[in-house]
Amino acid sequence: MLLGGLAAAFALGASAQAAPPRTVQRTPPVSGTVEALSGQTLRVNTTEHGEISVMLPAAARIIEQRSASLAEVKAGEFIGTTAVQGPDGKLRATEIHIFPESMRGAGEGHYPMGAPATTMTNGNLEAVAGSVSQSEGAASGGERLRIAYKGGQSQVEVPPGVSVTLMRVADSTVLQPGTNVTVLLAPGAHSGEGGLTAATVIVREAASH
Repeated sequence: MLLGGLAAAFALGASAQAAPPRTVQRTPPVSGTVEALSGQTLRVNTTEHGEISVMLPAAARIIEQRSASLAEVKAGEFIGTTAVQGPDGKLRATEIHIFPESMRGAGEGHYPMGAPATTMTNGNLEAVAGSVSQSEGAASGGERLRIAYKGGQSQVEVPPGVSVTLMRVADSTVLQPGTNVTVLLAPGAHSGEGGLTAATVIVREAASH
């Protein structure tokens, strides 16, 4: 779900205004390992499509991500939260990602995300409340986030154990052979040779052994 949410955030980032953004159609991302970066051509070995070549323009974002803890989610940061709305109308987070400051405003708003009752909320974290009790519909020990965005704000309950990902802006030097990446493709954009064009490359944390 995280990568789908990120794709939506990046796609909506340039167009989000005062009104909450809507779900947009987007080219599915591709994931794999870097074979090589030669000039502006990134070769990625994927499970589904084998080796593909992707044009990496100067404007493409390169983002490194790592696992983080809920303690690193602090007021004043710009975050994205995937959540499921329960029968009681409350939003309960399933994952959180912390954006770098340079990406503040990406996909800002509150909007539906694919699966029924699933939402994405991107905005400034106004406050982190204390423990959420079981009587409020969440496991004891969770927290409540107040997220503000253009046009409104949302309260999101965070049960214990929710996945948190921290992202930072990087450059092409991190695209070494064997690096795990997910490439978010520019909608309808192609290189002069007819290949795919990257909008964002997410460098994924290597799996622990």
